Amino acid sequence: MSSIPVPPISSNFLLGPGSHDVPEKDKLEYMAMPTEMSTFDVDSKIYEWDPTTDLSQCKQFLENIYTQLGDYKVTDDNLLFKVKGLNADNKAYLNALLSEGEVSAVITQEDRTVNIQESIFTGIWRVTVIDSNKNLLADYVEAGDIPKILVDKNQEKSNKVLFDSALLPENVINAPSILTELEDKKREYSTLSKAQLAETLVNPIEAINLTLLPHTEEDLAAINNILGLGDTVILSRGYGNCRITSTGVSSIWWVKYFNSTDNEILSTIEVVGMPIVACAAQEDIESSVARLKEFSDEL
Repeated sequence: MSSIPVPPISSNFLLGPGSHDVPEKDKLEYMAMPTEMSTFDVDSKIYEWDPTTDLSQCKQFLENIYTQLGDYKVTDDNLLFKVKGLNADNKAYLNALLSEGEVSAVITQEDRTVNIQESIFTGIWRVTVIDSNKNLLADYVEAGDIPKILVDKNQEKSNKVLFDSALLPENVINAPSILTELEDKKREYSTLSKAQLAETLVNPIEAINLTLLPHTEEDLAAINNILGLGDTVILSRGYGNCRITSTGVSSIWWVKYFNSTDNEILSTIEVVGMPIVACAAQEDIESSVARLKEFSDEL
């Protein structure tokens, strides 16, 4: 195996507002109204390149993507394009062109790490898989609302919320009711058809707003202990910063929003295949296809 030539995600993508947990206060918490909010933007200029460089390989690679995406719908299966057959110049141009968009993700497992970076073309993702020795196992561009591996890996976890209210600390307030609600909704989620599961991306089975719900530090600790820690972290930098963390139970996610001063303004627990804030919409992909064609035509 060869080492990774160009990682699709910068090493510090999980730094900054929203990228780490904010300590809870020893008091009941209510939603603080947001003040200043940061926004994410990209430089959409055509990347300058030496006109004498032959970029025909990259041009063909891009043409293959936007051609196959001509009639694509987000309800269709994702499309994968292996990054291979490109020389150093063409791969460098591809990396520079795709750049870094709003959403980044990491799946950390014992034997491998999956790095996911949305490009500046929304719904076009760069995915690499490396082993524990930093060898590149897979490198591909994926088109779709969300990379399939994010959903598939999450479904491999426990399918039930298991707890005994009698064993919870005596000073918890809302943890028992929250866990009971999650248990019921997770059971309901497990019975949904494929079509119904697709609908939950727009309307989650459950979204418990912890910011508006009185709770203590002990409540959060109890919920964390019961749900367990997942292996996936997603950071969305569209409007402000949103950190999405998987739990040890499939389809249950912590979703936290932060403003530009790193203050948490909203915290929810969602029962859903993938929180919608991380997903690309149909119109996003259609716009990306048109922009990809424009960039390719410049080569």
